Amino acid sequence: MQTETMLHRLNELTRSDSGVFMNSHKENFAYSDGEQSERYLVQILEGAVDLSSTSAELESMIVDWPSEYHLSNKRANLLRGLEFKAGSKVLELGCGCGAISRYLGEQGFHVDAIEGSPTRAEIAALRCRDLDNVNIVCANFNELSIPENTYDLVLFVGVVEYAARFWPDQATDEEAVVKMLSAAGQRLCKDGVVLIAIENRTGMKYVMGAHEDHYSKRYIGIHGYQEQRGIKTYTRKEWPDLIQKAGFPSARFLFPFPDYKVPTVLLSQEYLLANPYAYTYLEGINSRDYTELLDLRQHEPLFWESANATDTIPDFANSFLIVLSDNAHTLDQVAPNDFAHLPDFKRKRQYC
Repeated sequence: MQTETMLHRLNELTRSDSGVFMNSHKENFAYSDGEQSERYLVQILEGAVDLSSTSAELESMIVDWPSEYHLSNKRANLLRGLEFKAGSKVLELGCGCGAISRYLGEQGFHVDAIEGSPTRAEIAALRCRDLDNVNIVCANFNELSIPENTYDLVLFVGVVEYAARFWPDQATDEEAVVKMLSAAGQRLCKDGVVLIAIENRTGMKYVMGAHEDHYSKRYIGIHGYQEQRGIKTYTRKEWPDLIQKAGFPSARFLFPFPDYKVPTVLLSQEYLLANPYAYTYLEGINSRDYTELLDLRQHEPLFWESANATDTIPDFANSFLIVLSDNAHTLDQVAPNDFAHLPDFKRKRQYC
């Protein structure tokens, strides 16, 4: 039985038969991978025995990119190279179908995971149905009363790029991002962190012609999303201004490869800039276009070698994992490693 949290009390949330917490003011943020994909996930999760973040059973059910994104064991690799204190209280904003929520719950954290889509919230509840410490809430998080000074970790995975859709009253996408991150900071307890996973607008694969992940168009991000508003990613050089305006004095940039969605390597910016051979960690890792096949052959390793020599890997990495806090010491504790080799799960589970 899930324990009632302050979030529940502030918003008078009640638990539905599907295991999702809701209130009577249902203003949902509707996002979907498509009805067919979501029906498939429901079918798989309802019948699954092993729901864990390392489930070989779920991995064997991957049939396309949407099912890979929600069922791959690599999803949680995004967090496996980080260190969070035991018993952390986590606010996950935009939890999708619960792959990251599942991992967080397995670590013994107390998780309030909020998802705007009713269907995806129900899928997340299915994925976490045996974890009493994970609460799935269906709501537009912008419409909830979220307690301040409460959470050790506020998590945005593939969410910040949609900031203008949550705050359409803001004049620009950038102002919406600042508002979103400022609001997240108010929810942190002392020494808490905000974690952002997002694509890099000028990532190497997009420069090389890959489709932009949200619009499925080539070069739309490279050209600055002209005449587009509501979904936007940012470059390495654009982020410091957004972070400073949001009120965070300390930030650490990490780079998941090939990207934040299914990473197998995580490198820190400090390590990339100090080690002339850091590019060797990227050998055999291929960037992916999630619209169609992207075959860069020998161009990719040569690109990373050249970028390493000019200290520009941080500018061209396909994704960022950004850790924000009110002090640098907390960042040292959460992200202490120069690099992390993360499991690819091709070996037997006990040897991963």
